[in-house]
Amino acid sequence: MAWVDIQLLKKLRETTFAPLKDCREALVESQWDFDKALQVLKDKWMSKASKKADRLTNEGIVKVVKNNGRVYWLKLLCETDFVAKNENFHELFDSLMEKIFSVKDDVDNLDALDSDLASELESMVSEFIWKLWENTKIGEIIVSNKNAYVYNHPWNKVASIIYYQGDEDVAKELALQVAAMNPEYVSFESVPSDYREELLVKFKEEMKDSWKPENIIDQIIDWKLRKHLSDLVLLEQEYIRDNTKKIKEILNEGFVVDGFFRIAV
Repeated sequence: MAWVDIQLLKKLRETTFAPLKDCREALVESQWDFDKALQVLKDKWMSKASKKADRLTNEGIVKVVKNNGRVYWLKLLCETDFVAKNENFHELFDSLMEKIFSVKDDVDNLDALDSDLASELESMVSEFIWKLWENTKIGEIIVSNKNAYVYNHPWNKVASIIYYQGDEDVAKELALQVAAMNPEYVSFESVPSDYREELLVKFKEEMKDSWKPENIIDQIIDWKLRKHLSDLVLLEQEYIRDNTKKIKEILNEGFVVDGFFRIAV
């Protein structure tokens, strides 16, 4: 039986998370030189990377950070929860975030980034990806100069931003609400008109054979519309701390919700 340095094999496995068989083959090929074995695995990974690029990335972490008055949001994706919890993956995340802190203007997607910075971030992921031994990619980047309250749910799987004017304590409650209940719109008025019209057509069709007076039918249709939208509209949702109240009832006088974001893995 061929000689095996168990400790070196274990170290290479823990460093790269590569399959044990690949680690052993790399060490044999490099004559049990750790650094050379790392390069062997890296070269092997890079040759396979294009084949893995289409593999699903349904795990990862998302985090929003306030830095020098700006809001920075990053979502980094991978294939497995095992890698998402790994220290090296979190170190990559932090390194990417440090680079993003250089962005001063508002950005709402990856394509809006400066091309040089975007290339640098992608290079960092590509250079590091072989250590994770699975497909990894940047999912979302947002940069904003608006006044905001940010919330990161434990384990960094959900994060939310509330853009607001008014009391920070209220903004905090709204950020928790958005993270927990995932609304789509701020108010009834912000629901797109084409979607409202689609719902109205549906509810009118449901009531077309009703014997009720027209004014009563109109009231019922309006009630159906508001009931359907209540779970989707932030200000109309039941408050998660007190379901006898709607969110709009906890707002202080003069408090304004300018918008919100919620991103989850």
